[in-house]
Amino acid sequence: MIKFFRKTRYNIMLQNNTTKYLKYAIGEIILVVIGILIALSINNWNQNRIERKKEKQIINELIVDLEDQSKVLTNYIEVESSFYQNGRDLLKYFSVNQTFYGADSIYGKLNSLVSRQTFNPINTTFQELISTGTIGILQDETTKRKIIQYYNELKRISLVIGNNNIHIVDAIYQQELLKQTTFILDEDDSDLKTINNAIFNEKSLGRIRQISKNELSIDRNTLHLFNLLEQRTVVAMSHMELYKTVQKNTEQLLSDIKTPMD
Repeated sequence: MIKFFRKTRYNIMLQNNTTKYLKYAIGEIILVVIGILIALSINNWNQNRIERKKEKQIINELIVDLEDQSKVLTNYIEVESSFYQNGRDLLKYFSVNQTFYGADSIYGKLNSLVSRQTFNPINTTFQELISTGTIGILQDETTKRKIIQYYNELKRISLVIGNNNIHIVDAIYQQELLKQTTFILDEDDSDLKTINNAIFNEKSLGRIRQISKNELSIDRNTLHLFNLLEQRTVVAMSHMELYKTVQKNTEQLLSDIKTPMD
């Protein structure tokens, strides 16, 4: 093709026809421009095809993360619900009996509230999108904004729960509870009960129970423990509600990003 154009241009030059040569030159330029535009169009089409394929892959990976997150949140809600229920049971017990000492099950519930769970958001795909800058591949601006808002809120809630665990459950409830009660747990907590029974005889355990009972019978300790329990129960309730909100948001985002794919 190039040889053809060269030969044609040469023949026209031999004719010494300037007008004809200019027309040919312009036509040749137009053909070159058209060729470039076609090449660019093909390149853009191919690049767009690659990006749409990558976008679909990203959406699928986000869907997997969100589905896993929803499953994990169900467990988080169940655990916080058990903490909340134990706190309510203890406060109800005090309302009826005007004391926090009694059967071993009371100690078991008190001790159970020392535990807490760390919230680890599943955000691998989103973090990769941010760190690599590939989040721009997502075409739908509304969906992109919802994804960013969701994961920013997930991070905020994770920080709130983490701070509550460290500064309230660990630093206040756990530390203060250890001053007043013993880890004599109910039958559901078999591991620690097995250890206690293997090391201590009934007389020793009875002595520990009596010391704890004496501590819990002091008015100022009763007030202190009452306040601790209320605070710990509120923390469990707030965490439970936070997890329910996250789960609702997770299901909504899943629905939003799946819809364009249907």
